[in-house]
Amino acid sequence: MAGEPGVTVGGESAFKWNKEQTTLLIRLRGENDHLFTGVKNSATVAWRTILEKMGLQGTVTPLQARKKWDNLKTKYKECKYPGSGEGVSGKPTAATWPWFALMDEVIGQRPSIRPPVLLSTLPEDTPGPSSAVGDQNVAESDTDEGESQPTTTARKRKRDRDEELLNLIREDMQQQREAEERRAQESRERMDRLFSILERLIPK
Repeated sequence: MAGEPGVTVGGESAFKWNKEQTTLLIRLRGENDHLFTGVKNSATVAWRTILEKMGLQGTVTPLQARKKWDNLKTKYKECKYPGSGEGVSGKPTAATWPWFALMDEVIGQRPSIRPPVLLSTLPEDTPGPSSAVGDQNVAESDTDEGESQPTTTARKRKRDRDEELLNLIREDMQQQREAEERRAQESRERMDRLFSILERLIPK
């Protein structure tokens, strides 16, 4: 089912995505994630491939497809990690936004989506359940002294978060490099097999 062209924005007709096209866009973007290598122009080529599979090449530009995907990712993050007060002011939530389950299936487990702060939210000196009750009175009496320590603790948490984020970025880059090496190896093996077949076909 074809979508409808909308108003012209910035010299480019805004495409109106229907439900089926949005669903297919999300699924194809997830299935073709390996095409988005980060190399220059690779995203444009990848979006062209996806639009061709959708039958929208020539109707929707790679830039329009990328903007649609960026909007979906933004909405997904707002639903998955809402700030205080969101969800009651008309904003979509995980329960009300129709694309949440599909987006969570496609990108929910990526390192870029899982916030590293969750891994370092708990300070090392947080008391366990067995000692929390016993230490309550001591904590109350030490309130004044404890107020001088938040700055140091906040710096330590920020340092931990930054280090965790860098580790995730390095891991993601390593995975991308390994994937590219595997694709290159598979390509070389295919060429080797092709040459082998050609050598057998060509009479000596």
